Amino acid sequence: MILQALTHYYEVLAQKGLVAARNWSTAQVSDRLILDRDGSLIGIISAKVDAQKGKKTIQVNSPIQVPEQAKRSSAIVPNFLCDSASYLLGISLEGEKLSQSNDATSRKKGEKDIQRAVRCFEASREFHHTVLGHCHSEAADAIRSFFSTWNPAAAKSHPIIQSNWNELSEASSLIFQITGRDAQEDTELKKAWNDYKATRLVTAKRGQCLVTGKVNMPIAILHPNIKGVRDAQSSGAALVSFNSRSFESYGHTEEQGMNAPVSEEAAFAYTTALNYLLRSDHVLHMGGTTVVFWAEHGEDSYPSLVQRYLDAGKAMDDPSLKEALAQIGRGIPVELNGIQIQPEEPFYILGLAPNAARLSIRFFYRNTFGETIQHLLNHQKRMELAGPPWETKSVVTIQKILRETVNPHSSDSASSPLLAGSLFRALLHDAPYPEAVYQNILLRVFCDQDSQKEDSKKVHKVTFTKAAFIKAYLLKNCKKGWVKEITMAVNENCNEVAYVLGRMFAVLENLQTSANPELTTTIKERYFNAACATPSVVFPALWKLANAHLAKLDEKLQVYYRKKLGTLMEKITMPDQGTPMPSRLNLDEQGMFVLGYYQEMQARFMKKEDKE
Repeated sequence: MILQALTHYYEVLAQKGLVAARNWSTAQVSDRLILDRDGSLIGIISAKVDAQKGKKTIQVNSPIQVPEQAKRSSAIVPNFLCDSASYLLGISLEGEKLSQSNDATSRKKGEKDIQRAVRCFEASREFHHTVLGHCHSEAADAIRSFFSTWNPAAAKSHPIIQSNWNELSEASSLIFQITGRDAQEDTELKKAWNDYKATRLVTAKRGQCLVTGKVNMPIAILHPNIKGVRDAQSSGAALVSFNSRSFESYGHTEEQGMNAPVSEEAAFAYTTALNYLLRSDHVLHMGGTTVVFWAEHGEDSYPSLVQRYLDAGKAMDDPSLKEALAQIGRGIPVELNGIQIQPEEPFYILGLAPNAARLSIRFFYRNTFGETIQHLLNHQKRMELAGPPWETKSVVTIQKILRETVNPHSSDSASSPLLAGSLFRALLHDAPYPEAVYQNILLRVFCDQDSQKEDSKKVHKVTFTKAAFIKAYLLKNCKKGWVKEITMAVNENCNEVAYVLGRMFAVLENLQTSANPELTTTIKERYFNAACATPSVVFPALWKLANAHLAKLDEKLQVYYRKKLGTLMEKITMPDQGTPMPSRLNLDEQGMFVLGYYQEMQARFMKKEDKE
């Protein structure tokens, strides 16, 4: 299903001219080797272009379509017309540097790198002569002549190399340019490369492609690498691969790709489409998961809307966009920036995570665009909570929720990839939230303490995001039927004991700070966790403290707090015997306690007109 969707997406992109044709790929090119008609190296110029990074303009490699590049690890495997300095010039700049070291081990390694660079050039020379065997054009003749006459041993002393040594030390991929034109753009060179690839397929193993269903197709033994997944190898990682007997099917020992036959055509298509998505702006990082989005017909407006919602939540700050999303969620087509957005458009979301030299699929989602938006809006509705203006202006992003599951003092701020994947799946399917996320947020409520020092990292025990997610979880997951009890702002009519106790704790804390304005720590630091878990043990002690605090206040404030506490006590049903306080609260009730506490604290700061 995943490979089929990506293969179809490639066909859509190819029709629009957004991706490379078959047998070709996009490489990040840093420099051009300038050759004259005789194949002599006459210059090296940068291929980098300007790009915006934040407020700065930086130089980045140019994405250029070149002949399809081979998948290689430690083996010497040359590429056609685009490669590193080792393959095209036979020099190892790192090896030359190490060979001048005073350390014997470093010198030895440097000498090995230099020797390997020579072997790389020889392999590249042979490969280019093979591909260009029957090709006749000015560019082909120049490249053949270059490989025939270039001497790697004398390359270091070449004046062009010497004058561009620093630039070459930072070079990644190099291409040839002859008479002002890139070599890979030459018609005859294109034909030579396509013919070479076609001859290679004649001897390939054949079978039925599991992606397209086509029979007697050349099967890809090794699939191209996927590049751009965060924390994966920079050279790329495989989505489909077999390199151990334990992963192989019976009868396909040491046949690698034949264990799951995917045609060369489909392997190229799905990897090209996925690499295109990973290079696009529609990439989201959550924990250790890299997420990409796409619409079946390739229209960019669909993933743009979802990206804006999930990444920054800014779409909800724009009234027109907010209304547009609401209409899409209801199944009504809308026009945005001249593009007709159809709610029935098939929409895909794929989550990937690195696993050594491979990629693992965290989740794969397919639905209509309208239902996807509606599921996200349902989540946002449950997350709505009265709070500070700067918190309520935008959507609480998934990253923000996940950040609340991590110790704020930890050097590693990344959340668990498993939590990220499970939470995202729940949102997309409008399914119950993962209990693990809820439990981790409660754990942080109990473990975190408000930062006291101005120069310390701002940490709060109960934050807007924590309270908002607790509210959403209780609305979606709780079996006690608290839907009518849980509201955006404090619910004065809610008689649920845990909620009332949370509100009461907030009032007692406010009473303490009113009586002792100079205090830097409150009962929250000493008693909150115990009051939330075992209220019958803690609240009697808190009431004794309250009496002492009341004695320090003027009559007006005494009346206010006595009335407030009395009103809350009346909501707790008195038993025939024993204490009205429950001896223990379960996890759902602890969430209600935290929510009641937060909402009561926020009600204190609401303007009079807001209350009315």
